[in-house]
Amino acid sequence: MKRWSKVTLWFAVAACALKAVPALAESLMVDNFNSGEIKNLLGNRSNVFIKAPSKAMASFREETVNGKKSQVLMVRYDKRNTGGPFDSGGWCGWYTLFKSPAALVAPTPENPNPEPLPDQYLDGSKYKAITFWVRGEKGDENFVIGLSDRHWDKIGDSVKSEEIGKYLPAGKLTTEWQKAKIPMDEFFVDYGQLAGVSVVFEGDLFPETGHSGVIYIDDLALE
Repeated sequence: MKRWSKVTLWFAVAACALKAVPALAESLMVDNFNSGEIKNLLGNRSNVFIKAPSKAMASFREETVNGKKSQVLMVRYDKRNTGGPFDSGGWCGWYTLFKSPAALVAPTPENPNPEPLPDQYLDGSKYKAITFWVRGEKGDENFVIGLSDRHWDKIGDSVKSEEIGKYLPAGKLTTEWQKAKIPMDEFFVDYGQLAGVSVVFEGDLFPETGHSGVIYIDDLALE
């Protein structure tokens, strides 16, 4: 009868345990903002969205995030709560697209007028959370995250998270960098056809007079 040493048996058990652990999906870095361009690392568009009288602008600046120097996204906003459509003050925020827009197809003698390729949506079904580093300039800023799939993209809207403080260690934005982690199941969307993610400065987050502020974001990813 073959005898197993304790060391050999330990390695055999460990090997079986490792085989039983499913491989974790790799994270997808959407944007680290180092390029300084209005395109993310997926090659798709990023920009602010505005409706008067609210307004927003995006830029970049050097910061130290989690102990390392990095270029980060800066979003300055001025959310009004009166005036504009429905006297709601308009809207403002920032977005970045997961989807690749429709592309033209080169004509051929056999097909001189080809149909363009449709929008290509991102299959995000293997990811469990949206993560990013964030801080406020004063610490009194606030926003929600919007996530859109093919349906919401077609109507120009998104499903919103709760206030960002729910997903931060301090329970709110501060002047210090914190990592936000928003579970994907906060959003009731088609995860197999993701269109984009946005930072939305909703009017009901602020006093009736509205609010102006600056936030900074780095390393936006799906994990």
